Amino acid sequence: MISILIALAPLLAQQVSAPVEIKARVEGTVINSLNGEAVRKATVILRARDKEHGQSYADETDGNGHFSIDDVEPGEYSVLAERPGFRFRPEGATGAPAPRVKVEIGQQINDLKIRLTPLGVIAGRVLDADGDPVRGASVSARRYVYSDGNKELRTIDQVQTGDKGDFRLFGLGAGTFYLTATYNRQSFNGAPESVSTFYPNAKDQAHAAPVELRAGAQLEGFDIRMQSTGVYSIRFELREGDVPSGGGFASFLVSEQGVQQFVSTNVSDNDLVFQGVQPGSYEAMVRLDHGEQQSYAIRRVEVVSADVEGGPLTFVPAVDVTGSVRVEGGAFTAFEKLRINLQADYRSPLVGNLNAELKPDGSFQFKNAAPRAYDLVMARTLGVYLKSIRSGDKQLAGRRIDLSSKIEPLTIVLGADVGEVEGSVQNARGDPVARARVTVIPDGDHSKRLDLTRSGFTNEKGEFKIKDVPPGEYKVFAWEDVPPGAPQDPDFRKPFEKQSAAIRMASNGHEKVQLTAIAKALVDRSSQ
Repeated sequence: MISILIALAPLLAQQVSAPVEIKARVEGTVINSLNGEAVRKATVILRARDKEHGQSYADETDGNGHFSIDDVEPGEYSVLAERPGFRFRPEGATGAPAPRVKVEIGQQINDLKIRLTPLGVIAGRVLDADGDPVRGASVSARRYVYSDGNKELRTIDQVQTGDKGDFRLFGLGAGTFYLTATYNRQSFNGAPESVSTFYPNAKDQAHAAPVELRAGAQLEGFDIRMQSTGVYSIRFELREGDVPSGGGFASFLVSEQGVQQFVSTNVSDNDLVFQGVQPGSYEAMVRLDHGEQQSYAIRRVEVVSADVEGGPLTFVPAVDVTGSVRVEGGAFTAFEKLRINLQADYRSPLVGNLNAELKPDGSFQFKNAAPRAYDLVMARTLGVYLKSIRSGDKQLAGRRIDLSSKIEPLTIVLGADVGEVEGSVQNARGDPVARARVTVIPDGDHSKRLDLTRSGFTNEKGEFKIKDVPPGEYKVFAWEDVPPGAPQDPDFRKPFEKQSAAIRMASNGHEKVQLTAIAKALVDRSSQ
């Protein structure tokens, strides 16, 4: 027995003296970015960069804004924080990825500081022309955003007024807003009316007063005085038998800004009437469903100061579009990963994005498309880009496909000869700029091909690498901060053209540039 213990002694000694793995700790504070005060009850999240094998962690800050996460496995994590009434905004350009922290075995990280930006409030009342409160009106906070290179006014938040006509829009980020009040009511003859007014009492956005909201501000007293305006009807004639007796009928009206109008529609055997329509330019669309077959009538109409007689509607059968995809300049066979669609100028329940499922051989079909113009759009797929589109033996000038005229089977040609651009970004003092946004904008013959735009962010050393850049001419910009989508707008870019770098990407090419970041103050001044 003694001999056995003697024999085991070295092994036991090794087990006792073997180092015990000490897991890491990550702690720090969450503060208000405006005044530096502690933010309590904020949730701090360490999100594993390796989502498949890594583990994520979370903790809630105490009354001093302090958090502590123990037993953190070694790895790389994104750091995020959440708290109602605040917005987590990583330092650097808008849209930059969350900051990262690399955790080593046994490491004690105790000085992590996370900043949350307080959100703001805009409050007021909606009053009628006599100064009486309007109950149940819908109040929207809108702001200009960039979409596909176009600047458009978009609703950010929406609330309804209370019994005293009061409203409170909360949780708003800093920026310039336009307030709109919309009230739906029944007119004396029973027809519905929808009246909209911009703050303070404007009928359209061109005469609206902007509301400047700073981070965390609590703005009150923004009263909207509703302007009474005439509302009218649009009547279209129907032929006998147009409308199926069992249903299968749908219609909508959309403004020239691409906003669907919520008006009532009355349908009989002889006519179709849109009621409660405010003055403006519209597109009316009506769809009839006959089993699996569909047909459409599309008409443009102008409402000025009277009811409109639109005349008879002519229905045209829906269009089926067939085609195939082929690749040039490299190998690519994963057609099931591709996503292509037909995108209308606006979205609605009747027309919008039509998706096509690609078969393994690259063939596809769009079914029951409305006979109107669409843009063919391909979702970003690493390694390939949309090179050209053919309809039969005719090369299309761009991505626009007009289905109101005869369309031959499509051939979508993808290019696989993409290159990459890399470089560094510094400020006016020559210091590297971390987390700057870099945009690669098509120029020359492809200046209108916004789908070829590529973007990325610099790392902590101010370096970047953007892959998947198709051949062609480009201008490369670096921004300290910029509204997402703004660099694609030529009017927005114009003041900063001299601060870009021009490159020509060859097939499977590689370009290197050094950029000076465009200061946020210059961008803000240009946007005003």
